[in-house]
Amino acid sequence: MQLSVKSTIPFPVQKVYEAMRDHMPKLADYIPNIDSIVVKTKEHREDTLYLVNQWNPSMHDIPSVAQPFIPEDKQYWLDYAYWKDAERACDWRLEMAFMPDRIKCTGRTAFLPLNEQTTEMRIQGELILNLKGRVPRLFLNKATKGVEKFVGKLVEPNFKKTAQALTNFLRENG
Repeated sequence: MQLSVKSTIPFPVQKVYEAMRDHMPKLADYIPNIDSIVVKTKEHREDTLYLVNQWNPSMHDIPSVAQPFIPEDKQYWLDYAYWKDAERACDWRLEMAFMPDRIKCTGRTAFLPLNEQTTEMRIQGELILNLKGRVPRLFLNKATKGVEKFVGKLVEPNFKKTAQALTNFLRENG
């Protein structure tokens, strides 16, 4: 499943890029379905900032039909991010705590100036599921599409909400 989100943010590109890179935990306050974002690892490697953030969704956003299959202590995902300042871009991969060996989600977020005061945030990614051996072969395609839809509803809307949260954060924090 391909993921693609473009958002326009009414602030200069460097300000948007730095806010997203440096203030992710504060953005959680502006994303309605996220309780918190916690920085687990932060280190510089040459010209790249490597971050691992844990995203903790609000319990009410997990569909009741899925809740029995997702243990309470696995209701989060890890965001492995490689921030490349020279490119104003971030290569990332997401790891769902409840099925880390079955769900692969990778991509790139790029920040592009539309003009001096406006930035386009482009998110391109791919979500791949592997449910072989987890569901009967007869239901594999249907189950894959169902889980893909569920995970896609967690990930893709959060990309859009993150752009709005970033805009709101910058409005309040300059």
